[in-house]
Amino acid sequence: MKNYAGPPAGREEVTQLFQKTEADEGLIRRSMVYMTIFRLILAIVILLVAFGDFRTGLDPDYKRFLAQATSLTYIIAAGVFAWFQWRPGFTPQELAQFSLMTDIVILLLVLHCFGGLGSGLVILLIFTAGIAGLLLRLQVALFFASLISIGIVVEAWLASGGNFANSQALQAGIYGIASFVTALGCSLLGRWGREYQLLAERRRNDLVGLEQVNDLIIRRMRSGVLVVDAELKVRQMNESAWYLLGNPTVSERRLKVIAPALVERLSLWRRTGRADDEGLLLKATQAAVIPQFVRLPGALGEATLIFLEDTSVVSRRARDLAQASLARLSASIAHEIRNPLGALSHASQLLGESDDLSRQDKRLIEIIRDHTSRMNDIVENVLRLSRRERAQIEQVDISRWLRTLAREFRAEHGLPEARLRLEAPRNEIQVLMDPGQLEQAVTNLMDNALRHAGSDKHQPTITLRLSPIRGHRELALDIIDDGPGIAMEKRSRIFEPFFSTHKQGSGLGLFLARQLCDANQAPLEYVQIPNSGACFRILIRRSESERPLGQPAQLANL
Repeated sequence: MKNYAGPPAGREEVTQLFQKTEADEGLIRRSMVYMTIFRLILAIVILLVAFGDFRTGLDPDYKRFLAQATSLTYIIAAGVFAWFQWRPGFTPQELAQFSLMTDIVILLLVLHCFGGLGSGLVILLIFTAGIAGLLLRLQVALFFASLISIGIVVEAWLASGGNFANSQALQAGIYGIASFVTALGCSLLGRWGREYQLLAERRRNDLVGLEQVNDLIIRRMRSGVLVVDAELKVRQMNESAWYLLGNPTVSERRLKVIAPALVERLSLWRRTGRADDEGLLLKATQAAVIPQFVRLPGALGEATLIFLEDTSVVSRRARDLAQASLARLSASIAHEIRNPLGALSHASQLLGESDDLSRQDKRLIEIIRDHTSRMNDIVENVLRLSRRERAQIEQVDISRWLRTLAREFRAEHGLPEARLRLEAPRNEIQVLMDPGQLEQAVTNLMDNALRHAGSDKHQPTITLRLSPIRGHRELALDIIDDGPGIAMEKRSRIFEPFFSTHKQGSGLGLFLARQLCDANQAPLEYVQIPNSGACFRILIRRSESERPLGQPAQLANL
């Protein structure tokens, strides 16, 4: 899940990366702290030797004086460098160069006073060359190594009284070469170490960024994802899993308490190693899911990764695909039917104008006209469904929109106001919808109410009711009739295409209405209301800036 390695670095980025191989100011500053401590300790030791009982071995007398002066100078210089280290006047690079130069000069004087090359103090000079190679540029480090080599050669020449012995010359040469090799080696090691450090920092930043991206992807996944340890305690879960499991509290981590049915399925998978493909009902939310399990070995012990696929989402996708395919197929068939259907309708009209028709023939022609009209309605609905465009969402005053829609529907069908009642607030209510598509959906629902709720002895009455629900965040638009309603065994199929409860129905009205409502993110559902007929409810989103229903107009701007 986190195997993504990221895009390769560009050529310029790689060049800049490997050019930045000199020690940065932070590294030099940290190293200078340790060097200051070491320099102070070394200066104190030299001072104790120069002024203590060991000074009797310093012959001739000028060496004793030189050793004491050098030790005092060194301890003062160490204090000065320690003070300048926290001053803003010098950069760490400059301070390192000055301090190391001072170390070389003073250590050469100490070497001369305390026994020369045979004393073993040359190791301090070689150590200084190594520090220069680690902290400074290679050219500067080699310059310091050359100073150390010259100083060693001069010391060997002074110790031999101006005449080099073979052993002394060889010893001075070896020390000089060791200084150059140490400076060069430490410089290369420091360069390689800084390169790997820069690469490690870049990889760390890449991994942090990828981890954030992966966390965001997992958190936004529609499928539920959770990790459970061997003791059936939840380590992590994304938002979808949290909603599917019934919004458990943060402190509750026991899967047995959160979802007992899921624990049973997980235990079965651990015993048999096979996952059951049947759906699982989560009692907390009544959501049907299909769980999938994956083992996750790790440092904290073996864990299990659980994917919860919501079957309602899967079925809705399958339904949408099937309905889209059906709509395309039906549209192609409707185009082929329309031409012969028009010919039949025109021929029946011409036959009906004949004066020689008997009463029985006229009845047959009327049946032809009725059925051609019904077939034409089916063709029009199918073509309308296939031509449906994307919803153009906008802010609409739904109160005014409903009053206009009710007035036009009454005028079109010749209905009195008592047969189409409107129950909606008078104040302005802004919602988000496509007014053209919602008008078509509501008109289809009212046409169905007139067609199916009436009978020979009963003229149906339709009520349009607008009311707030869910804390005024949404509005429920109910289309209610006073007919017999829909039988319980048929309610699950009323939104299927070509399913109708009326022998003259096409079975596309409710299907088309739901498609239009879904395009506006306004779910359409059937609701059972006591002492009433059929009720179809559309849930419409309110504008976020809109005030709650019933709030006085004079308080809207407070």
